[in-house]
Amino acid sequence: MTRIINLFCHNFFKKVIALVAAFIMWFFVMIEQDPEIEDSYTVPLTMSNAPYEFIALCDVKTVTLETRAPRSNFVKYDANAFRVYANLEGLGEGEHQITPRVIMPQGFELVETKPDLVKVKLDPLIERQMPIELRTTGNVSQDAVVTDIQKSMDTVTVVGPKSFVEQAAKVYGNVNLNNNASSFEVQIPMNAVDAKDNVIARVRVVPSVITVSVDIESGVKKRIVPIVPELSVADGWELTKVSVEPAQMEIVGAESAVNPIVTLRTEPFTVQTGQRFFKGTLRLLVPDGVSVRNEEVSVSAEVVRKTVMRE
Repeated sequence: MTRIINLFCHNFFKKVIALVAAFIMWFFVMIEQDPEIEDSYTVPLTMSNAPYEFIALCDVKTVTLETRAPRSNFVKYDANAFRVYANLEGLGEGEHQITPRVIMPQGFELVETKPDLVKVKLDPLIERQMPIELRTTGNVSQDAVVTDIQKSMDTVTVVGPKSFVEQAAKVYGNVNLNNNASSFEVQIPMNAVDAKDNVIARVRVVPSVITVSVDIESGVKKRIVPIVPELSVADGWELTKVSVEPAQMEIVGAESAVNPIVTLRTEPFTVQTGQRFFKGTLRLLVPDGVSVRNEEVSVSAEVVRKTVMRE
């Protein structure tokens, strides 16, 4: 034991100096071999602790992390080792500026986060009942006509963030007639669109598909019938020189639909009091199963006081 102590104490200061020098040399060698460098990772941004009754909306999908670490760390880790999230705990409806939180592997230093703030909107999740509109594309075969179109339901539910659901102007589905000559049944998807007919993102329609039955009758009949404008005026006034352009129109449809039609009438319209001359466009009331080339006509008339008969 004494020999060991003597061996340790012999030239003690020289040994300490040598050990320190060796450590310093090792440190510099390691830095030379594995220097610190800077590099970046692009990491998906996730939402955390969002209130269950809200939908979190954020235009920022990824965050770039500028990091510093020994070169060997950049070889060892990829972007999957990092996590960036926005903590929404305790927040309410509306827009919020949030600093992303970053979780990194040991040995990395965060230099910069781009962006350092993200805008997150918490939107209530709502639903809205809306009627279904059907649109037909294509045509049935030449000697056939569509007599009726029935859908399995009249309304659907639009579900999603409040600000997006409120954009919905209508819900429609396309029915492709596809040169059919006989009745058929088809399932069609539902589309929620805004006032400009653009499909609205972030909402879903429930149910997303409905069943549509299309009744087709073979044997097309054509007939030309006169058009009768449905105009009225206030008491004490009357209409004269009533004219409609065109005065008659060809109707096309199945024989059972065309035969009962003697005239085509316009939608009722009341001319304003004091208006001495009326000219406008009125829509025709076209029965189901019948088609016309144009569903609007031009109507004109003069408005005069009724003649009072004196005894």
